[in-house]
Amino acid sequence: MMFFIPQTYNIDELAHYNLHIHTNFSGCAKDEMSFENIVEVSKKSNLKLIALCDHIYRPDNLPDFIANCELLRKKRDEINAEVKILIGGEFSCYAVDEYTLKGLDIPSEYKLYSQNHYHVTGWQQAEEKTPESYKELTKKMLRNLFKDKAADTIAHPLNGKYLKKMTGWENEVLGSCWTDNELGDIMTEALNSECAWELNTGAIFADAPLARRMFNIGKEIGVVFTLGTDAHQ
Repeated sequence: MMFFIPQTYNIDELAHYNLHIHTNFSGCAKDEMSFENIVEVSKKSNLKLIALCDHIYRPDNLPDFIANCELLRKKRDEINAEVKILIGGEFSCYAVDEYTLKGLDIPSEYKLYSQNHYHVTGWQQAEEKTPESYKELTKKMLRNLFKDKAADTIAHPLNGKYLKKMTGWENEVLGSCWTDNELGDIMTEALNSECAWELNTGAIFADAPLARRMFNIGKEIGVVFTLGTDAHQ
């Protein structure tokens, strides 16, 4: 396990690394998200490093995912791209102590893990439909990932925007439940697990106060942040 970019809190520098891009192998991505188009736009944007992270929810979907990754690696190896390209995945921690690659030795160059895709069928829900209950579920799910050192980065972390359609809550309701001490504790656990936190552009717009608090607390602790646009188009 390792960090993939330098520790920096300079947003201009972080903007040279986009570690959350979906290709058209992700069902939610546009057809235009071909490998070739992504590389071309990355060059024009002067990116130093990108990570292709297609969705993979459950282990039974792994054969197709692995085949797609092999094809992307082949395309990458056939070109001399100016930008460095990681072929990874947006994996899923979909229940307490249950996640896509648990107990599996599947090679992936970058393991981005989502914990809060509550809108996905089969995702564990909190026992009570309250923000506090979902916060506690989040803690348990993340702590098991950190214990196993399973993740390189947590995608759109702690953000409650995926609960909005299910509960009607505003995006900021879940984030406001976290105290600064709780944020500091969970972010320290990630640091000890050599796991970074994603500054996800969509999540920042969805809950700017939470993102700002995490960024400021993370700077104090010394955590590593990555930037991801979660690009689907």
